[in-house]
Amino acid sequence: MIKKLGFLVCFLIFVNCSEGDIIDIRVDDVVGELENCSNDSTNTFVFFVVDQATNRSLSVNFTDTSFEIEPNAASDISLVEPTIITLNATNNQFLYRVFDTTINGVDYFCNSVPVSNINVTQELVSANGTAEISYEIVDQTDPNQTIYSRTVILKNVTLEGNGIAIRKEFLPLGSDSITIPN
Repeated sequence: MIKKLGFLVCFLIFVNCSEGDIIDIRVDDVVGELENCSNDSTNTFVFFVVDQATNRSLSVNFTDTSFEIEPNAASDISLVEPTIITLNATNNQFLYRVFDTTINGVDYFCNSVPVSNINVTQELVSANGTAEISYEIVDQTDPNQTIYSRTVILKNVTLEGNGIAIRKEFLPLGSDSITIPN
């Protein structure tokens, strides 16, 4: 009888213990087109994806544009190996944000004056990881221009904020197209 009672007590303790609330943040299901913009006066660049249906965004903010293919210039950009940017919490950031309303990505990310009346209800910032930016020639038939596909993939990223830490080993942010004059 004592064994049964001991088993019952252990079972009840096990069943009633809680690890807290289950946090379900899925950064890999943010759906939208990869967009970008740069600010020449501050030498910053941002890739962003905005999910209009869920009011969420993913963005990668860089402090320089050394990964860009420059028109009519010798470029250090490889078409074989991706350019790797180290992410952190200060100058090369990957951000996950949830907003209280729908946002226009270009208005929100590309203006030097922030859009008013938009509140961020949750934000996670990269503590580490890398962004791999690769280029592939899509079309060279026009002698005046070359069209490239640019793909951004995030690897080994840890996002942190409000006591939450999420680790993503592989997160494709998306691809866009770039036309460079020859």
